[in-house]
Amino acid sequence: MILSNNSEPILLTVPEGGIPQVTHHDLAKELAELAKSTGPFAVDTERASGIRYSDRAYLVQIKRFDSKIILLDPVGIEDQLFPLAKLMDEEWILHDAAQDLPSLAELGLFPKRIFDTQMAALLLGFEKVSLKAVIAHLLGYELAKEHSNSDWSMRPIPAQMRAYAALDVALLHDLRNELSQMLHDAKRDTWFLQECEAIRTSKPPAPKQQPWRKIANRIEIKDRRALAMLKNLWQMRDELACARDIAPSKLIRSEILGEIARRKPRSLGEITHSTLLRRGSLREFAPNIWQAIAAAWKIKTEDLPERNYVSQHQPFPHLSTWATKNPPAAARYSALRTNIFQLAADLGIRQDILLKPKVQKSIAWSGWASATDLSEKLSDLGARPWQIEQCAQAILAAAK
Repeated sequence: MILSNNSEPILLTVPEGGIPQVTHHDLAKELAELAKSTGPFAVDTERASGIRYSDRAYLVQIKRFDSKIILLDPVGIEDQLFPLAKLMDEEWILHDAAQDLPSLAELGLFPKRIFDTQMAALLLGFEKVSLKAVIAHLLGYELAKEHSNSDWSMRPIPAQMRAYAALDVALLHDLRNELSQMLHDAKRDTWFLQECEAIRTSKPPAPKQQPWRKIANRIEIKDRRALAMLKNLWQMRDELACARDIAPSKLIRSEILGEIARRKPRSLGEITHSTLLRRGSLREFAPNIWQAIAAAWKIKTEDLPERNYVSQHQPFPHLSTWATKNPPAAARYSALRTNIFQLAADLGIRQDILLKPKVQKSIAWSGWASATDLSEKLSDLGARPWQIEQCAQAILAAAK
C-alpha cells in the first residue's frame, strides 16, 4: 500500500493477529510453526544498550511470510538454539542489519544471505531511512515507536513493549517487495547485493583505541598526569560496570571522571568530600576512584600518556596537518572530495554511501600510480566493485 502525498499514514499500534506472547522454553512449538511456513525470515532484535553492559539480544523477533510473529527470549536457552539456526537457512530480512547481526551471532544464528531494508533505502536516495520513516513512505503506516530506549532486559516484558517489538518485523516482507522492485527499476540491484554481502560478512568493529580521549578532548585536559588518571578511572569504571552488567555511563558519567582527573586529587578524603560525588550512590565508588588515582600518581613521567594521540590503525594523520605534512595529498583530497560530492549528488545518494570518507582520505593520502593501481587500492580499502566502477574516473580526474 502506497499512499498519495496528501494522505496521512495510518497509525499502527498492534500487529495483525494481536500482541504475541514471549517464547522461551516452549521453543519446539514455535519451530514447528516456522517450519511449515514459507519464504524469507524477517528478523530483529531488542537489546538494552545504554542500560546493560553487554550488547546481547534480550529478545529476538522472527516472522516468515505466512507465519505468526514469534518473540523469542534467548536468555538462558542459548545452548538450545541450534534447531532454530538450522531452520533459518533462507534469506533474512532486517532493517539496519549491522546493528543486529553481532548479537544474533552470539546466539549462533548466522544468515546465508540478507536483505537490508535500510541499505536499500540508502541506495535509493531516501532522505529518511529509519524503519518508521521508510514504512510510512512506502506502505502508508506509522509505527508506534515509543519503546526504542526501553530496558529490554526486564522480565516479564509488558504488552506495550511486545507490541512495539512485533511491529518491527510485521511489515518487513511487504517492505522488501516494494524496495526490491524499486532497486530493479533504478538498476541498482547489483549495488544492493554487494552491500548486503559486505554487511553480512563484515567482522565486528575493533574496540575503540583509548576511548577516554574523547572526554579528555571535550573538557580540554592537557596535563599528562591527569590523562593517566582519566585512563585509570575509565578502566576502573569499565571493570565495575562489567561485573554489575550496567552500562558504564549509568554507573558514573564520563564527565564526572574527567573532572575528577582534571582536579588531580591527593587523598581519599578529597575524593569522598568532593561535590562531584554529592549523590550518595556515587560515594560508594570513592575507594575505587582513589585506588585508580593513587596508581596514576606513581607512574613515571616518561611513561605518562602523550598529550596528542593518533591511532595505530589510522593510515593518515589528522586532516588539519596535511597541508604541511603532505601538500600533494591535501590538494588531491580537496579535488577528490569535490568530485565525489558532485557524483553523489548526480546519483541522488549520500557521499558516504558512494564511498566512505575514510576510504576517500586514505586514497588521497597514499595516492596511486595508475588506474589499475587505484582500483586495487580501493578494493584493498574495502570499496565494493560498484563503488570502484562509479568513483574511479571521478578520483582520477582529481589528480589532473
